[in-house]
Amino acid sequence: MRRPACTLSAARAPVPVAYNGHGFTLVELVMVIALSGLVAVMISTVMSRPMQGFVDQSRRAELVDLAATALNRMARDVRLAVPNSVRINGGALELLRAPSGGRYRANLAGGVLQDPPVCLVSPCAIPFAGPLLLPPNELVLPADLWMVIYNVGSAGAGNNVWTPAAGAPSVISPRLSISVQGSELRLTGAAINGFRFRYASPQHRFFLADQVVGYRCANGRLWRGEFDSLAANYDYSAAATVVDQVDCANSSFTYTPGTNIRSGLVTIRLTLSANGESISLLQQVHVDNAP
Repeated sequence: MRRPACTLSAARAPVPVAYNGHGFTLVELVMVIALSGLVAVMISTVMSRPMQGFVDQSRRAELVDLAATALNRMARDVRLAVPNSVRINGGALELLRAPSGGRYRANLAGGVLQDPPVCLVSPCAIPFAGPLLLPPNELVLPADLWMVIYNVGSAGAGNNVWTPAAGAPSVISPRLSISVQGSELRLTGAAINGFRFRYASPQHRFFLADQVVGYRCANGRLWRGEFDSLAANYDYSAAATVVDQVDCANSSFTYTPGTNIRSGLVTIRLTLSANGESISLLQQVHVDNAP
């Protein structure tokens, strides 16, 4: 009797599979990092100078803009100065600002036409001819003013705005209320009683001054002060900052008075410094000193 055949299934051996993927060895990785670092250093070296130049140029442009704005502000005030009132006082540039003015006529005092005008009592009426020049964007005069007629600017009390003569004729009136009524200026205040202007203006010009304006450079800043009194010296501790980062040692204000053939000349040199960068701007402003 034939025995049934037994079939044994033998375990199949694993078939090797080929792997075609590629990897990085440690040496290759180190070389790539080293080359990348070298390229980065080369790029940073090439780009650093143009970038630094751009930063320096931006800083200089900002300093120039700040200095130009300050110079324009100063020039605007200088152009409004009463003739022969600009002065350099202890390094500060000071002036009597007159945004208003016009042409006056002889006034009637004691029954007689007076030129220069005379004020016996308050209010004092001084007629003017033509339109009155008012401050920009203003329809009325400020509250308190000085009236100036023919400020020749010479030495001696009463001959210039900085040394008015108390109780004597002077080129500048006391500071008081001045209003417009029709074609007359009305000067009101006890200080005007018995006042007389020293000189008659050949062109009959007058100026109405509102403030003393001064500029001083100190502690790395340019300061601007406004004062409502006439004095030999002023305190700038409460003045407003016009611009900071100023190199005061290399900044200066000079003033050359005019002559009978040329105007006065204010020269302003402003030096600003920041982060090792320094710029200097110079501006000259002509001053019409014809009183």
